[in-house]
This record gives sequence, C-alpha cells and structure tokens, in this order.
Amino acid sequence: MNIEVKGLVIRTTDVKESDRILTIFTEEMGVISASARGARSLKSRNMSSTMQFCYSSFVLSKRGEYYSIKEAELIESFYGIRESIEGLALAAYICEILGDVTVAEAERDLLRLSLNSLYAISEGRAPLDKIKAAFEIRTAAIIGFMPSVLSCSECGEKNGSFYFDIMGGKLTCYACNERMASERREPESPHETYIVTLLSESAKIALGYCIYCPIEKIFSFKIPDEDMSLFSKTAEEYLINQLERSFKTLDFYKEVKR
Repeated sequence: MNIEVKGLVIRTTDVKESDRILTIFTEEMGVISASARGARSLKSRNMSSTMQFCYSSFVLSKRGEYYSIKEAELIESFYGIRESIEGLALAAYICEILGDVTVAEAERDLLRLSLNSLYAISEGRAPLDKIKAAFEIRTAAIIGFMPSVLSCSECGEKNGSFYFDIMGGKLTCYACNERMASERREPESPHETYIVTLLSESAKIALGYCIYCPIEKIFSFKIPDEDMSLFSKTAEEYLINQLERSFKTLDFYKEVKR
C-alpha cells in the first residue's frame, strides 16, 4: 500500500554509498523517517527532492515500522537559504526545533509557519533576527505555551512599559511588578527561578502581533532597531525556557552572526 504525503525534509543522514535516511516533517503524520535508496547518486530522479530544507511530495511504502520513498517530487527548494552561512544556520535551527516539538494537531500550523520562515530567509524578505524571533514566539504559542501579552496579568493595564515573566509567560505593569517583587519569597531551590524582562511598548506590540496575526503576514510588523535586540532576546529565552533544552544549531547561529 502506497502513502502520499507532502513534507519538509528537516534532516538527512547519508548511508552506504548513495542512500539517504530522511527525517520529514509532515502535516498528516508528524515527523517520520524514510529511506531513499540511491538518492545521492547524480543519476537519481530523487536527488534534489530529498535534500535538507526541501519541501516535496512523497510516495511512500511501509514495511513494519519503516518507510521507503518510492517517488519524490520537489515542490520548493528554498535555494536562497544556501547563499549565506547565517541563513543556512537559521534554517537548520528551525528544522531542529521542528524535530523536537511535534505536538498532535499542531503539525499544520507548524508546517505553515516553517515554510513561511524558510521562504523569508531564502528570498530575503526580512532580517534574520526578525524571522527567528517571530518563529520562536509563534512556535511557543502553537505548541501550547501561549503567553499572555495584551495586558497586565494582575490589574489589566494595557498601556505603558511592562515586565515579561519568561518562566510564566505573562506581563505585569511597573506598579504590579514592584509590589510582587516586594512580596516574593526567596526561591527554595536552584530550579525555582524568576526571570523578568522589561519590555518597551514596541517590543510588547511585536510579541502580540506575532502571536495573533495570520501566519502569512507574520514578518510584516515594524519595530525600531533599538528594540529589535530586546524583542529577539525575549522570544528566544521564552521558547528555550519552555522547552527546557538547548539547541546546537542555535549556538552555531549565534556564532556565525557575531
């Protein structure tokens, strides 16, 4: 029985002389692994459609728990990603996250977000740090870590500067944060921490926009250059703290961006 799926190749592993094992993120089946015999051969019809970062249509056969690729047709290669080491590093980070955060019923939105992000990198539609931050905060929202960023979680205030609780994913206004800080007891263990970041008005608006806007327009927001680094840092810290793990591709991205 053949299975037809569309998916993004998020990782490849070379095996034998010319074969590949693909890790594919699909809307229908989540993350799957599939073998592509002879895909690395220059004569293979499946060579271009089975490379990392490619979005392709696959015809799969299944034997036991293993999938094999019978046919593959390239839909989008995102070729421009490969034109800079920074773009390549960011694309690798996005793909590593996809391989780690699969959540049932979230695959469709995660795939749409990822494809839009890779397209933006490939075509230079937005600065890389902007793409990265928007992807991070929207991913957190999609997989169940929706932060509350529209108003103060304590009093409901909507205007002014706010503190963002990286661990709890909520805003507090200046007055409420001062009161809570004075009442907060000392952590009982090293694992019990409080991390808050003071957000500018524009960074707060950017967070809200990236969470609630249509995915196709997620990079259309404007933010002053002086607030971009704060927005980027907040989005990254929030996702990483919720996932409770590190990513080697993120470390590499930061290294090449220096």
